[in-house]
Amino acid sequence: MVDLKMKLSEEVWQKATLAPDLDPEYFRLDEEGSLIKKTDFNNASSIYGWCFFHLRPIWDGGNDDIRNLKPLNVINKILFMAGSFKPQFAESDYWD
Repeated sequence: MVDLKMKLSEEVWQKATLAPDLDPEYFRLDEEGSLIKKTDFNNASSIYGWCFFHLRPIWDGGNDDIRNLKPLNVINKILFMAGSFKPQFAESDYWD
């Protein structure tokens, strides 16, 4: 199970945007332009922490398939959950 989670985190990491002038093996940008650090996966105490964001939430029939996941800075996820997050891309950009 741990190996599967590590493989999935690597696949999701690869979906993040390259950060200019930074080593892409260590730092990248989420879709909102926030810096994330590879080793800070699921680290909510780091400003560079990141986690999986489900494009279609689990409660709405989503799953952990790589096509349904994107990397998101933990601060952006907290703001999203609080209802004060303004995504750069509308939900309609992901769904037909």
